[in-house]
Parts: sequence; structure tokens; C-alpha cells
Amino acid sequence: MITTIRPLLLQLSSSFLLMLGYGLSNLLLPVRMQVDGVSLSHIGLVLSMLSVGFLFGAIYSRKLLQRVGHIRIFAMSGSLTSVAILLSGLYPDPYILGLMRIVTGFSVACAFATIDSWLSHSATEKNRGRILSIHQMVIMSALFLGQFLLTFAPVSEITLFVIVGILFSLSITPIVISKQKGPQIEDSPSMSLITLFKLSPLGVVSCFYCGVLYAGLLNMLPIFAGNNGITGLDLSLFMGAAISGAIILQFPIAYLSDHFDRRKVMLAMLATIIILSLLVPLLVTTAMFKLSLTTIAIITGIVACLYPMSMSETFDKVIKGQILAAMSSLLFIYALGSILGPYFASVVMSAFGSNALFAFILFTAITLLIFIIVRMQQRVALPAQEQEHFIMQTPSGAVSALDPRTEYTPSFEYKEEVEAAINLATNNPAAAVNMAKALALRDPIHASNLAATLSTIEEIDIAKLYTAITAAAPEMTLPIATALTNASPDQAEQLVDWITTEYPEQYTKIIVAIANAMPDNGVTIMELAAENMHQNHPSELLEITQKYMENLSESLSEMRPVDRCAAASQETATELYNRLSEVSPEQSAELALTVSEALPESANMVAEAYVHNLILHEGKQTSAREAAENVEHAVNDYIVQVVEHIPEYAIEVATTIVDSVPDVASQMVELLQDTDAVSNQELTLSIDDKPEQDPIKDQLLDAVSTQQQEINSEAIENHK
Repeated sequence: MITTIRPLLLQLSSSFLLMLGYGLSNLLLPVRMQVDGVSLSHIGLVLSMLSVGFLFGAIYSRKLLQRVGHIRIFAMSGSLTSVAILLSGLYPDPYILGLMRIVTGFSVACAFATIDSWLSHSATEKNRGRILSIHQMVIMSALFLGQFLLTFAPVSEITLFVIVGILFSLSITPIVISKQKGPQIEDSPSMSLITLFKLSPLGVVSCFYCGVLYAGLLNMLPIFAGNNGITGLDLSLFMGAAISGAIILQFPIAYLSDHFDRRKVMLAMLATIIILSLLVPLLVTTAMFKLSLTTIAIITGIVACLYPMSMSETFDKVIKGQILAAMSSLLFIYALGSILGPYFASVVMSAFGSNALFAFILFTAITLLIFIIVRMQQRVALPAQEQEHFIMQTPSGAVSALDPRTEYTPSFEYKEEVEAAINLATNNPAAAVNMAKALALRDPIHASNLAATLSTIEEIDIAKLYTAITAAAPEMTLPIATALTNASPDQAEQLVDWITTEYPEQYTKIIVAIANAMPDNGVTIMELAAENMHQNHPSELLEITQKYMENLSESLSEMRPVDRCAAASQETATELYNRLSEVSPEQSAELALTVSEALPESANMVAEAYVHNLILHEGKQTSAREAAENVEHAVNDYIVQVVEHIPEYAIEVATTIVDSVPDVASQMVELLQDTDAVSNQELTLSIDDKPEQDPIKDQLLDAVSTQQQEINSEAIENHK
């Protein structure tokens, strides 16, 4: 833990100081407006303005970071929040306060985007989830402690506003003195709200409701407390309990969310909110203060957990590459809800009294509960083990690449010699390649990064670059090939062409590594390799095909369910077979069996492609009669191999073959019935316990019957 925190201590310190002031300001402003006699509806409107600024900050923060840089943006955020709170203390007019809340929301969103991208740049794939949790704990701890600063001075004076301004200003210092440079960031992807809603209606709706409930509750809770005689230290305890609940309840709810149907957990959460919302006014008016603290902590904690729950629910439906885009849209949805929450709550409280805050919470929770019940009837839940994990999150105004559910993009900082090699590359490519070779002997990681960067420079010959580095550091053969491919995908074919010619003893591992590094073009890479090796190295072609498909199968087992569906692995396997069999038609059967054995679920589609290719090939080479005999012989041999290697798919494959070659139906039945492995399947496939039932034969005969009907219909049409 200490090793993880130490390099990030300055960034976390800035975040803590900023949130400490932010926590105090969020309590100070509503209490001050209440003391000044501002109407409830105006208080709610002013407090809603924070989320308006927050929304604009979430939209424009990344563009500002790209244009200006991390340190300057954070310094701007700290100074603007300081100015905003000081002006709020000097001129406590509702219009001035509303404008300053917009500035504060915008600045805090920009500050969070700065810290989050900085932490993301410093994180590794293994520790980024830990860093995210640490940062969330820093945020929530600062917000909790900020509630108790209210007791340092009277609310009616400007002292507390000055304290907040000091904290905001101090937050700039750790960032400014940091030795680390601000990282370069790229544009954040986006996803339309309509698309997101179609994918996950419940995720979107629950995120919006979280904004309404959480912002409405935390912003108007001080007003409710003040009207019930809770002031001074008791008010700090009251609000501190609310914040602490948002921290503590993340852990038990995370466990429940990961081990049970998430929608049922959400129903239980909302039912708890509804019941406890009925109790809070009663507990407060009957002076049961300690019990009311516990109740408030539970309500606020559950409401806060709706945000990460809605994220997990949404991420179940989007592929991994879309998670950042979905996160950005969810943040927008949350901000819309948090704009409406405080104002609607204040209107209800103005009309029916301060205790009506919990009537507002109760009614809102009931409507969300009803929506969840409706969605449960419309869509079957994922198995608990396939659900996305609950990750502790607060709506911070930043799209967090720290979230371990997102795709990890490694980042690195150039050493001086790396920068020198890059600068040298255009004028003296040979010298740059030699520098990369020398660096590979001392620092393999930076050598990979340098090679990747140099490969993007037009003057650098990628083949010479690869040869130089791998000659100096043979153990870097695979990492360098992958790095070059990732950096210069347009040169991948050139690299593959060269490797299959110059590295025949190693190309299996290298080519598979390159193909795996280019999931969208992996089949093309394999086809190019096959063209170079099928004549002189036919057995190696089968080996490389098997290795590539095994890697694909292994990656599928590690994928999330939605990613597995999007991967279209069966189509990929069939396309790979078609391309390779076109390059090497004499190995068509071996290639089909190799692909099917490595990815058995593709066996049926591959068999269909194999039979189709076989019929076309034989039809071109021989007479119709001889072609039919060759096809029958080939498919019989094929099904024998299928039965031997993947017997659990033998019936499906046989049925597919009979669809195209009806004459082999009886032979297929005999082959399958004589096979012990498939005979065992008959028990599981039987529709009932009748001894005369033969599911294999019935299945194949059905296929024959269907095929014969199509032939007869075609003959009748031709006769007409």
C-alpha cells in the first residue's frame, strides 16, 4: 500500500485539501442562506447550480487539459473555487451565490479530471484498481472531515468562507511543486444517450435517480436539520453521519452486488430507503438523535451506492472498449439528475414543510422501485458470476480510466536517450536504430517503447529495426514484434512478410503474437503468413493455425459475456478457415479440423464451409459422378475425425453435412451409432424413454427429408 501511495502523495494531498474545503462549503452555504432568511425554493435553486457547473466541467475539462496542461488547469481550478467562495461570503445575494456555485462546480469537475488522468497515467494494470479505491477513500474522508470545520466560527461571519478559500488555495501547492510532468491525454470517446438507454435502460434510469436522490438529500439535509433544532456540533455530526454512510456501506453492498442478482439487491436497497424515510422525521422530532444518525447514514449510504450499481448494470451490456464512453454518458445523466434533485426537494419542502424532504425521497424511491420491477419482467438477469464487479465510485466529474473494468492503455515517459533517438531518427535513421539496439541491452521496457515510436517514422525501415533489436536482445523477439505492430499497424504486413522469410525457425510464435496484437486484422495477418509458408512448411501452417485458434479460445474464456458475444468467434474461425483453405486447398480438411478442435463451438459453421468448398473444388476438377464419390468419401473421413477429436459436436456436424450431401445420411448414422462417445450422447438427447427412439437417426433423417423436399420442389419448378 505504501509503495503504491508514495509516488502519488502530492496529487492525493491536493485532492484531499480541495475536498476538505469543498465539504465545508457544501454545508456552509445552505446553512448561511437559511440564517439569512432566503426562501427554500431559492436555496434549492442556488444549490442546484453547482451541478450545472459540474456538467459543463465534465464536458469541457478534457479539452482544456489538452490545450493548457494539467498543472495550469488545477491551479486555475483552485484559484477559481477560492474566489467563488470568498465572493459568496462577501456578497451573499442569491444571484451571486448561484453564479459562484456554477463556477465552483465547473472548477471542481476540472480539478477531478486533472487528478484522475494524472493518477491514471501513473498507474499500472495491476494497481490501478487499488489507486482508484485509495483516491475514493481520500475524497470521502475529506468530505467527512469538512463537515466538522463548521464549528470553527459562527456561520453569520465571513471567517468560515475565508477558511474554505484558504483550503482551496492550499490545494494548488502540492501539485505545483510536484516533479512529475502532466501526462498527455487523448479525447474521451462518447456514446449517445439514446444508444446507452437502448443498451441498459435500468442503468441509465437508476443513474439519473441517484443524481436526484443524492444531490437532493445532501444539499437539503442541513435545512431539514436546522428547522428541527440541529445546529453547531450536532449538525456536523448529523452531516458527518450521512457522509460516513456513503463510505461504509460501499463494502457490504459491493459484496451483495457481486454475489446475487444485482436488481434484487437494488430492490432491497430501495425498500430500505422507503422504510427508513418514514422513520427519520419521527426520530428527529422525538429527540432520538443517536438513532437518527444511524438512520441517516444508512439512507445516504444506500443512495450513494446507486451510482456504482448503475455503472455496473450498464457495463454488463457494453463491450469493454465502450466502457469509457458509457461512463462519460452516465456522468452526464447523473449531472442532470443532480440539477433537478435539490430544486424539486426544496419546492416540496416549501409547500409541505421541511419534514417533506423524506416524503420526496420516499416517493422518488418508490418510482424507481416500480421501474426495476418492470425491467425484471422484461429481461432475464445475468448469472451472478457473469455480472460486472461493483467498484467503489463517486460521481467526481471525471471519466476514470483507473476503473479496472476499462481497457488498460499503458503509458510511459521517455528517458533522455529515448528522446535523443527520436530526434535523431529523421536525419540519421541508422544511428537511431543503433541507439535502440544499445538500449535493448540495458532497458528492455524502454527499448520496446522506443522501437514502437521509431516504427512510426517514415525514414525507419521496420525490418532493420526489428533485426537490430532482436539480435542484441533475443528474449525481446515477441515483445518487440507486438510493440511494433501496435504502434504501426499499417506496417504489420510488411513485418510479417519479412519474418516468415527471414525467421522460419521462430515465426510460429512471432506471427501468432502479431495476429493477437491486431484482433481486427488477425485473420489477414494469418492469411499473409500462410501465403509465404504453405508450400515449404505445410505442417507449420497447421501448427500456427492451431496456436492462433487456441489463443482465441483462451481469450474468450477470460472475456466478459457481452464481449464474447461481440467477438463473433465462430464467424472469425470460419473466415480464418476460408482464407487459409483458399491459400492451401490441399490442406482444407486438416485446416477445418484444426480450427474446429481449437474452438469446438465453431465446428458446425466450419463444417458447413468445408463441405461447400469441397463440393466447389471437386465440381471443377472431375466429372459429376466422380465428384460425388470423392465428396462422399471425404465427408465420411471428416466425420470420423470429428467423432475422434470433438465427439460432443459430432451430431451437429453430421446434420450439417447431410444438409449439403443427403446421400451420406445412412453412412453417417452407422458411423455415429458405432461410436461409444456419441452413443453416450443419445441418452441426453432422447426426448422420452421409448426404446425404439433413435435421436441420431431421427435428426439426420429430418435433415434428409427437408433436403429431399427442396430438391423435389426445385424439380417441379424446372418442369413447369
